[in-house]
Amino acid sequence: MKPNKVIFSAVAILCLTTGLVFAQKGTPTLELEAVGEVQIGADGQVLDYTLKNNLAPAISALVDKNVRKWVFDPVLVDGKPVAAKTSLHLRLKAIPTQQDNYSLQITNVIFGEPKMAAKNQAPKYPPAAVQARLGAKVILWLKLDDAGNVIDVQPYQTSLDGRAATEVEAERWRALFEKFSVAAAKNWHYDLNETLNGRTVGTTVFAPINYTVELPGKSHAAGEWKAFLPGPLHTGPWSTTNQLAITRDLSTLQQGETQPLDSHFRLKEDVIGKTL
Repeated sequence: MKPNKVIFSAVAILCLTTGLVFAQKGTPTLELEAVGEVQIGADGQVLDYTLKNNLAPAISALVDKNVRKWVFDPVLVDGKPVAAKTSLHLRLKAIPTQQDNYSLQITNVIFGEPKMAAKNQAPKYPPAAVQARLGAKVILWLKLDDAGNVIDVQPYQTSLDGRAATEVEAERWRALFEKFSVAAAKNWHYDLNETLNGRTVGTTVFAPINYTVELPGKSHAAGEWKAFLPGPLHTGPWSTTNQLAITRDLSTLQQGETQPLDSHFRLKEDVIGKTL
């Protein structure tokens, strides 16, 4: 019998957890995000930083103070250093210390994250997969031009939420989900957030797509585990070693986000794990 309700999320989380932090005892560990924009000069020094989401004044001030001290490798255009601007997405973790105080730590930094245009159409759910009550998580490589249009798309990894009888059958299902995902993504557009010397530049990104079938009277609630069987990884024809090294950050991607792979912004000192 076919389920009477199908839910599809065009961009979804890339990890098995929901991003919530569970503590067995005592004061909980908290997570939050700082989304903003940073501008640097030709020498790599921060010229300006703007926070775009609401944070507590004390946290906002702490983030602002630290970001303004960052130093980047100079961004080069035709071999010459130029002024540049990019979006900044910080993931922060507040770790409880003594007397109910917290220590704020950086857990991830994303530069130049493109935003999916509202007009983008979600992929169709493969009818055969709906009938089989099978879901999947598809991660795509997307190559964007300097206008934000998708000019090439390749599947990177497809994971099923159910076990197939054989690997041949599993690959058939993965190929089906990839076919529907690629067909939709070819018509997508993104708003780019990185400029070099005043000009917008294209990039390559990872974009996740999540297919979920909900049975009548049973839905997947936030905070519940959802299991996937990881599929094989496929490198893009235009991927680089540096891009592949960034895949360690895919576990932190959440709904509506992308992982840019070609950002021109490089910090001289790694800030992951640093305390603000």
